Amino acid sequence: ASTIIDADPDGRTRDQIRADILCDMLLTGSPLADPTIDGDGNGTLGMIRAKVQVVVPALALLGRDDDPANDTTTADLVGSAPIDPATARALAGAVATWERLVVHPVSGQVLCTDSYRRTASMARLLRARDRHCRFPGCRRPAIRCELDHTLDYALGGPTDIRNLCHLCQRHHSMKQFTSWGVRQLGGGVLEWTSPTGRIYIDHPPAPLVRFMPSGGGAPPPDESGGAPPPEPAPF
Repeated sequence: ASTIIDADPDGRTRDQIRADILCDMLLTGSPLADPTIDGDGNGTLGMIRAKVQVVVPALALLGRDDDPANDTTTADLVGSAPIDPATARALAGAVATWERLVVHPVSGQVLCTDSYRRTASMARLLRARDRHCRFPGCRRPAIRCELDHTLDYALGGPTDIRNLCHLCQRHHSMKQFTSWGVRQLGGGVLEWTSPTGRIYIDHPPAPLVRFMPSGGGAPPPDESGGAPPPEPAPF
């Protein structure tokens, strides 16, 4: 003989059940997710991992300065609000990995990050600086280009504004798969070397607005670098 044990009745309405199933499918791709599993591991919902970004200044992390009035020591829970340094240190001590961000001490602009992907503020700065593909003679808008590591990230190139520039897909592939070479000289200036050894210097576009002395003065310097026109791309 078999014994049938009735489960506790589900007190949810039909609409509530539909809403719960929809949430389970959106989060896990399965309507059978059981977050209450506590056997060998978490349920399907328990396998979801969130990424929380907390910006902690070095002095606050080291406990050297906990003055809340000092902006350089205030920790920030990104997307939420500032948090006290003690909470920030507790969160930092509980994580497996850190992502270091180097910021400008005055403007707060992110200059460098340990991760492969650049931050949104770095992308905005580089898009304003480059304005178009940085291969000499190419004018494809930066918004349609890719941000490329001049020295490949896999070879140790940092995710740094001094190692990033916009290249269209054509010239990105040309840099990667042909004998063309490029290196950054500082200040966003690129030095391209063709397969024949010829060198081309590409400067960032001049600002759209310039302030000239009221009394006239000399014309602005030529920023082309005197470079000859580039050789045609191989494809």
